[in-house]
Amino acid sequence: MRLVDLSMPIWEGAGYGEILAMPNTPVRFTEYMVYDRQGLRMTYAKLDDESGSPFMTPWQGSPHRKDPLGPNPRYPWKLDEIPLERLILRDTVVLDVPGEDRHVITGEEIDRAVAAADYRDGDEVLVRCGWGTTDKAYGMGADYPLVSPSWSYEACLRIAEIMGRKGSAILMTDCALIMTPEYQGYGWSTGPERPVPRPKPWPSIEARERQMDLPPGTFSPAPPSVGRGGYVDLVVKLIAICKCLVNANRLTQRRVKMIVLPMRIRQGGASPCRFIAVEP
Repeated sequence: MRLVDLSMPIWEGAGYGEILAMPNTPVRFTEYMVYDRQGLRMTYAKLDDESGSPFMTPWQGSPHRKDPLGPNPRYPWKLDEIPLERLILRDTVVLDVPGEDRHVITGEEIDRAVAAADYRDGDEVLVRCGWGTTDKAYGMGADYPLVSPSWSYEACLRIAEIMGRKGSAILMTDCALIMTPEYQGYGWSTGPERPVPRPKPWPSIEARERQMDLPPGTFSPAPPSVGRGGYVDLVVKLIAICKCLVNANRLTQRRVKMIVLPMRIRQGGASPCRFIAVEP
């Protein structure tokens, strides 16, 4: 048996969320009381629900948001409600979709990967580009999600249809983003209207202005020519989408068993997660 850790580390100042003005901002570990001054040591850690390698359910935003991201999600579970048997030692198929810098996965590439794989009914799914590594994350910082492969709207719809037919419920990928950086970061970190240099994320003045400028209920100001984001259409069909896995290139088998351990947040909708692949 061989264990491979596919989890993105979480470290002070990690900038993999700065493609957006909000909601993901750098990780912070702060010591606010010290022995020399207060006679005891107290610290706090500031994380987002998408820090590291996140496990994102249709209820992302809960417990603060009452409703799911989209109507009629297929699975009703929040983080503390998911049965353990749906998370531990899950049979998982590896779908290889080679992706270089800034590659956008297409629906046709998903079809080819499925045709070449040993994909069985009930499998969970790991879509592997082989791009994401811990070393790249450390070295590239905030540019990591901008350069990473990502998913087109059509690819999201295609994998949702295939996984529904196969009875699959957890999608994992070593892409840093599901929706493209051009769509998600338009006017902030991508696009001709982006500010240079890129401003600091929330709670900076620029990020607050960005939020006020967005029309109500919208996520991105990207024009139709940039395309659409398929995240919501996909996540409502699944228990969770899991992105930003790393080192999947170290797997030697096309089928593995996955141990998936999100933080057990009461009524939580998303959290950093540990992903361990078990190879025979």
